[in-house]
Amino acid sequence: MRRVFLSLLLTIQLIDLCNGQVSYVTMNPFMLNRIVAAIVPEHGFLPGKKFPFYSTIDKYNFSTLKLRVEIFDERNSLNLQRINCSNTELTNTSEFKNSDCIYKVGQYFEKLLKDSGVSLDSTYTDTLYVNLQAIDSRLIGVGNISAHGLCQMKIKYHEHIKTYCTDITDSDKNSPISPTAFVTRLSATRIFASASIREVIEQFFIDLKSYK
Repeated sequence: MRRVFLSLLLTIQLIDLCNGQVSYVTMNPFMLNRIVAAIVPEHGFLPGKKFPFYSTIDKYNFSTLKLRVEIFDERNSLNLQRINCSNTELTNTSEFKNSDCIYKVGQYFEKLLKDSGVSLDSTYTDTLYVNLQAIDSRLIGVGNISAHGLCQMKIKYHEHIKTYCTDITDSDKNSPISPTAFVTRLSATRIFASASIREVIEQFFIDLKSYK
């Protein structure tokens, strides 16, 4: 199982490599980009268009929060065939089946939490636990193809434990692109996998407002 920590330390550590657990930390942007690029290439796991990061649809202000965030990858142990909110089958044939996908999820949480005013540090005791359970992207149909981004995470904050999932398509109101947009198949899978991560994180943000 891979595990990701978000923090403000000045070093990056790999711990317990035999068990596949990885510590992910943030530092100054220049150094962070170089280190992450060595793990996950700038243009994703395969050649092509750069992996996009989308902002939340609404704006959130969590400036009073100081969090330690731990992200675990439990996809292999669960081996889900479908997520809770969709009948679309998970094929896990996209590039996101790669175990290094956990680093993109970590970067996404870091970006959206910081954009919403959260202070992140591994020394904080207030901890947010995230379990990545599934992520996939599907292009379904012949001729008239529908793009799907599927993601499911279980998130624990204090006594609140909830599973969040999404199956976002190119016809949804929060879709980054329209059904008629001209993009390559690889770009479409990256766009909708990214949008699915954003959707799950924002679902949690909506709940987090009521926890405060």
